[in-house]
Parts: sequence; structure tokens; C-alpha cells
Amino acid sequence: MIESVKDLQIVNGGQTTASIYHTWKKDKADIKDIVVQVKLSIVKDKNNFAEIVSRIAEYANTQNKISISDLSSNTPFHIELEKLSRNIWAPPVSGQSHQTRWFYERARGQYKNAMLREGTTKAKLKAFDFKNPKKQFFTKEELAKFINIWSEVYVDDKLVIGPHIVVRGSQKNYAQFVAHNIPENPDNKYFEEAIAKAILFRTAEKLYGIKPNSIGDMRYITVPYSLALLSYKKGIEINLSEIWKKQIISEELQTTIYNLMVQVEQFIKKNAPGALYGEWAKKEECWVAVKNSFKSI
Repeated sequence: MIESVKDLQIVNGGQTTASIYHTWKKDKADIKDIVVQVKLSIVKDKNNFAEIVSRIAEYANTQNKISISDLSSNTPFHIELEKLSRNIWAPPVSGQSHQTRWFYERARGQYKNAMLREGTTKAKLKAFDFKNPKKQFFTKEELAKFINIWSEVYVDDKLVIGPHIVVRGSQKNYAQFVAHNIPENPDNKYFEEAIAKAILFRTAEKLYGIKPNSIGDMRYITVPYSLALLSYKKGIEINLSEIWKKQIISEELQTTIYNLMVQVEQFIKKNAPGALYGEWAKKEECWVAVKNSFKSI
């Protein structure tokens, strides 16, 4: 007989568990007679804990496709970043007096589950959103975009991180992120700078606009390329700490980003072979061409 379980993790069955919990919590259902079959795996190899858990998740779930990002949820980097996300409060935005958090969703559904744990009344939901605004929620895949855009990474003279990687899609970009662009021990500074990069990215997306009032029809290309170019040309001049403190970027920088996006979009459309903008943007040669063509910003 099992007397106690320490550090229990649900590898495959989170939806079932959450459904039972919310049925009991919200609907006041009687669940004492519900029985769920489980397989309990005891991982004794602590050195390879994350790898073993990921493999269990991969091979235990055959009915749904498991993404690369899902399989890496339990790595030390993501666990530590989640802790930072819950413990670091962002400075108040100008005109407001309260601090908020940037909610990092290490595992899918965490934000919704955290919200429901606070309560389901309008007052409780409002209180949760007051501290954890939906606009400040971000996922692992989004984090990978924010970080990979901002700096190039070379491995044996091969460019493995850049905007052309980001354009290839969330999972391919994320795979490169975990392979080449994460620190062993993220700290407060790393988290705050990551949020500054998130603010830059989301501001750029907003500035790009939505049809019919947008710069064009290549936002998924133009935004990462423009921010990567901004970092490449003027990165040392961009004060990420100041962006974190103010939780906003200056009007001057917003204007610079907007004008840069207009120019970058025009350049890619003009120079893409056969007007295949999307395919060319996925190649390193596109990024090299953009870097070499913009001498100054």
C-alpha cells in the first residue's frame, strides 16, 4: 500500500484530472465514487529525471500529437523561469499604482487553471486578471521568439539562431531555442530582459497593424526581421532595463521600429526570388541580405 507520494507529476492525464477537479469545485459534484486507473512510475535516476519524464509523455500519449515544447516542460530551465514569473512583480505602468505579473505558462493550461483556482465568481476572476493580465501571459513558444530574434548564435561558424529561424514556425524555432539559446540558470536579470524583449515584440506587432490599416501582409516575417535588424545595428543602445522599468517603449523608439518595418517589408518583397517572400525569409541568405543592405538605422 502507498502511504505517501512526494513530488507527484501528472505526465499524461492532466485534462482528466482538471475536469474532475473543476466538476467538484465549480459544480459541487460528488466524486467520492469516481475511480481513475493510473500507472505510477517512480523515477530513481535524478540526473536524467527530465529526459525520462519527457520520454514517458512521448510514448504514453498516442492519441494526440505531442509537440517538442510540450516534451520539454519539466526541464530545469522552464521550472526556474516559472518560479521567476510567479515571484517577480513588474513595475506599475505610468498612470497606475499597482504592480502586475508576467505569467509564464510552462505547461499548457496553467494560466486557466491558476485563474480557476482563485475562484469562479466575477469578483475573483477580476482580481486574478488585476494581478495577472491576460496581455502579460506568454508561452514557451512565444518566449523562444522573443529571445531568438534579439541575438544571433553561431555553432562552428554556422548560424543557428536568427530571424530566418523564427520565421520557420514556432516548433522549429523552439527546437533551436532549447538546443542553442537557453542559459543553465535563468536569473532575475534574464527574466526582466526577456520581458523587455516581449514588450518590444508585441509593440512591434501592434504598430504593424491589422488589415486594412496594416503596413502590409507579412507581419510574421517583417516583425522578427525588423527587430533582429534593430538589435544587430543598435542593440547596445537599446536599454532593456529601462523598458522593463517603464513596461513600455518610448515614442521615439516606436517611430524607429515602424519606419524600419516599412523599409524591411519593401526590401524583402523587392528582392525575394520569384516573389516567394515566405520561403526566402526562411533562408539565411535573406537575413544576410537584409543585414548588408541596411548600413544604418
